[in-house]
Amino acid sequence: MTVLSLEEKVGLMCIVGTSLPEADSELIERFTKFTYGGMGVFPHNIFGEAQMKRLMEDLKQFAKSRPKSEAPFMISIDEEGGSLSNFSEFFPTIPGNRAIGLANDPHLAYLSGRLVGSQLHELGFMLNWAPVLDVNSNPLNPVIGVRSFGEDPVQVARYGVAFVQGMKESGVMATVKHFPGHGDVATDSHVALPICDLTIKQLVDCSLHPFQAVIEAGVGAVMVAHILFPNIPESNGLPSSLSTFFIEELLRGKLGYDGLVCTDDIEMHAIKHNFEPEDVGVLAVLAGNDQILMCHTPDFQQRVYQGILHAVRTGVITEHRIDVSVRRILFFQERMKQCREQANVIPRAEWESIAAHIAGASIVVHRDPSRQLPLSKQAYVMVVPRMQRLTKADTTFDKPFMLESYLLAKGVQLETIYTSMDPTEDERMEVEQKIRNADAVIQVTRNAHMFQGQLAVARHCADSKPHICVVLRNPYDAEYLPDQSTVVLICSSSNESMQAFAHTCTKNKNY
Repeated sequence: MTVLSLEEKVGLMCIVGTSLPEADSELIERFTKFTYGGMGVFPHNIFGEAQMKRLMEDLKQFAKSRPKSEAPFMISIDEEGGSLSNFSEFFPTIPGNRAIGLANDPHLAYLSGRLVGSQLHELGFMLNWAPVLDVNSNPLNPVIGVRSFGEDPVQVARYGVAFVQGMKESGVMATVKHFPGHGDVATDSHVALPICDLTIKQLVDCSLHPFQAVIEAGVGAVMVAHILFPNIPESNGLPSSLSTFFIEELLRGKLGYDGLVCTDDIEMHAIKHNFEPEDVGVLAVLAGNDQILMCHTPDFQQRVYQGILHAVRTGVITEHRIDVSVRRILFFQERMKQCREQANVIPRAEWESIAAHIAGASIVVHRDPSRQLPLSKQAYVMVVPRMQRLTKADTTFDKPFMLESYLLAKGVQLETIYTSMDPTEDERMEVEQKIRNADAVIQVTRNAHMFQGQLAVARHCADSKPHICVVLRNPYDAEYLPDQSTVVLICSSSNESMQAFAHTCTKNKNY
């Protein structure tokens, strides 16, 4: 192995980003000066398949040109599927973890991993910051929700292992997240530091189970969450991502994991608003992280890098500690290369049919007490809440809603009315007026269990007309919707899922 300077070793531990869709001269100069080890790609970097491939190629050519080019340059992305799908403008997408979990078929998770992995392989990625292994034990969780496979840790473990295996077979390594579990919080860590009241026993009994399962299956990387656990005093009041207890004692000690560990992005407000950049990188390294993710602001990234360097030079961090992480990074890079070399990708010609199969198989008719399905020749009014951005970890909030088009194409008589996510009294009155002449109502819900206005609309519609609810986010809506309503759980608003619903719910009907 080429001997690396301290600056180069610390650089390897830093994964950064850019606000641009291209590798411009400023980016290359910055990556060269600070010897950063890799880059995260985000939605603002993506403007089409050709542009994405060009960016990836430019980054790889830059990496080869560095003086010690065998040192890894890791390019990664959060490609979870479902509500966090970065390539939906040019690739078919999968419904996402919650929809797949509801289908009660782990093979769908495996197929999803294979498809996501094949798409990432096509673009040149070798690493994905996915899947989510959080057990969504809090229905009011604002940041995980449909990104989780469900509320049962055994199920989350089975589906997570299957997804990781599928992606690996397509040549892409997984980074499972968000250790030790982000499922029982009521705050989005993009916005503020979440507080979780679980004890260590509760974590072990539930949240840690999926991570233990993927570690035993040989997963290569784990991402640590920014969460405060006041009932776990061993954390010393630090977020899990900056806590020696969570990484060295729990993850490496109790779970026996010796692979790559990275922080969640430390530019998230949970960390950025509570720690100075010169301090947070030092805390992250001392806690046991091998890589620090900070993918948005160049000045912040440079201050973190310089803070770690200063800590080593002044003896706060030993160079041996840095060397331990560098060895893990270099070993992981070799695993990534081998994984890509052994890839067995799904041919592109099959992507669309596989995505359609997964979407169709994950649609669940939760109840249909008055036999409203399949849809009939009635005249329907469809009530749709316009999507608002519920978390930064969402690429679907501004996408066109295509269900109306697909139903009309199937010959369904349909008129659509849009409301806000939490319909006001005026909007509810407008809905009441609109449905008077309809034969039946199709109501789309998006987290109605959290938006009472949607439930008020549902109650009136169900009291007035035959009522079909199409649940596009968390499945918890079903518990709060009227008993007489037909409820279909889709937990996805992807085009593939909307097409699958239109096909499934008009099957064997002649219009």
